[in-house]
Amino acid sequence: MFAWRNAIFAGIAVTVVGVAYWLLQGHGETMDRTGATMLISLGAAMAFVFIILLRGTREL
Repeated sequence: MFAWRNAIFAGIAVTVVGVAYWLLQGHGETMDRTGATMLISLGAAMAFVFIILLRGTREL
């Protein structure tokens, strides 16, 4: 039902949004580094955990 490629694409999509958010907000005092870091971490963690769960259920 699920493919490991979907997990990687979802993680990459969230990571790309985090990197774009970090780069497009400019530089200065109002830069939200924490939000960008959390989005990038969320993308990497989501892809990793989803792949581990799929491997554990033998669907890979």
